[in-house]
Amino acid sequence: MKTPKSTVDTTQLQIQASKAMADLPPEVIVDILSRLPVCLLLRFRSIAKPWRSLIDSSYFVHLHLTQSAESKSHLSLILRKDSDLYCISFDSLNDAVELNHPLMCYSNRIRVLGSCNGLLCICNVAEDIAFWNPSTKKYRILPSLPSDRKRDSNMCLCGARVYGLGYDAVHDDYKLVRISQFIGLDYLSFVSEVRVFSLRNNAWKRLEDMPYVLCYTRKMGILVSGCVHWVVTRNLELDQHAMELVIAFDVTNETCGEVPMPQNMDRKCQIDVGYLGGCLCIVAKYEDKGVDVWTLKEYGVKESWSKLFTVSQTRRIKSVRPLVYSKNGSEVLFEQDHENLAWFDLKSQRVKSVKVRGLPDLFEAVVCMESLVSVHPCRREDKKKQEAAGDLKNKKRDDFLSQGFKLVL
Repeated sequence: MKTPKSTVDTTQLQIQASKAMADLPPEVIVDILSRLPVCLLLRFRSIAKPWRSLIDSSYFVHLHLTQSAESKSHLSLILRKDSDLYCISFDSLNDAVELNHPLMCYSNRIRVLGSCNGLLCICNVAEDIAFWNPSTKKYRILPSLPSDRKRDSNMCLCGARVYGLGYDAVHDDYKLVRISQFIGLDYLSFVSEVRVFSLRNNAWKRLEDMPYVLCYTRKMGILVSGCVHWVVTRNLELDQHAMELVIAFDVTNETCGEVPMPQNMDRKCQIDVGYLGGCLCIVAKYEDKGVDVWTLKEYGVKESWSKLFTVSQTRRIKSVRPLVYSKNGSEVLFEQDHENLAWFDLKSQRVKSVKVRGLPDLFEAVVCMESLVSVHPCRREDKKKQEAAGDLKNKKRDDFLSQGFKLVL
């Protein structure tokens, strides 16, 4: 009887890992593991119980996440087209690989509501919402909300709805913000209703209404420095581009405020918000001059706004979305017109198209970082108990790490 290939592979992996790391100090082993991609770490969990305990621990999950963020590694692009999602490795930008996401789409579109620390929030036409980690393949369906398509007798049907995903570092919680906009029968009044879902508490709650009108009904909020951002106006006269502004929803304090705009920016444009290299971006689109991309170098300091680059109007540009810097920081990868990926060289000011096999003809792109972040976090009281128990085991950590590499095969 032949041994299954998967068993042989796992055994060989055990032997190789044991020989390579048996004599290394535990802290070196942890550092090495924290730099590996998630696919390898998931395989290493099967080597021994001590390894599984380490890789599953909140300490290691945070360490791996921090290491990936600081080294700008393990990044991928998630592309959405209709009911399908595709993944492109940022290191190669070679092939678009279709992903098996957990939602039924009924031949309709799927929406990406946000990306944060390796978690994606996705939604289908029935408004089933899931937190999903595409690296670990784990997901969680959110509890549904009662239908609120009509606010009251003086309001029309819900006219717009946007979402934004953020991380509350104070409470170690992932939150989904939902803003539903109701328009009055006079088409002058409005109500922008705010609800927030807590992944840790697995519950929605209602917050104070927001005094702004949504400009774009299907754009996800952009997370920067613990705040989710959208483009809004103060009234319903949406054709007045000069009145567009950016608001920030603080995920921890659950409050809303306005972001100061660049002082030298021509406001006669259509604006959008983005994220690039840890900074908030404003994308200003002009009718005949092309698109300017501004970055806020220091969040909260309005004087730190600076224009990063301009995409000239060689042909009519519908949209530009900056995605990520190149490894050496000399180029910016961006999505153009939902049709192409391109590099912008910050020195030569030239645009170079990126050819990707299997790239959909129309798509929306978002950056996602591999992580081990769980969609089933423990509650705060359970976490405290685990931390207390962990303190008692700290002195034994070196022993069980060492034992994990000295396997009896």
